[in-house]
Amino acid sequence: MTDIHLTGHAISRFQERFAGNLAWPAAARRLARLLRRARFLRVCAGKARLYALGEMRFLVHSGVLVTVFRPTYTPAEPVDDLWCVA
Repeated sequence: MTDIHLTGHAISRFQERFAGNLAWPAAARRLARLLRRARFLRVCAGKARLYALGEMRFLVHSGVLVTVFRPTYTPAEPVDDLWCVA
């Protein structure tokens, strides 16, 4: 994660969701700093890599930060398969 390029889409999404009071250059600097601290979670479809820092998720593909988002769902618990029990 040493050479990641930020897209305009990622910076604008970061401003909308996390840092609405920052100007564009300040948001880009903060986003780059946060991205350096993020931890790898998993590989997504299309070989994109998902990183996380607290409630923030960063999607990186081919060295480019594609988007930033906050997960809005709760992980589902495993469900017993009743067909196997019968």
